[in-house]
Amino acid sequence: MRLTQGTFSFLPDLTDEQITKQINYAISQNWAINIEYTEDPHPRNSY
Repeated sequence: MRLTQGTFSFLPDLTDEQITKQINYAISQNWAINIEYTEDPHPRNSY
């Protein structure tokens, strides 16, 4: 299932390398990082 909501929803799926680059860039900018994960991705679920 592919959800079309969220920051990167308009992009094709990112590779592991691209995800790593995104995370490393955020860390280098001293940005806070939050990763959400769920077994049941539905827009009406809350975390």
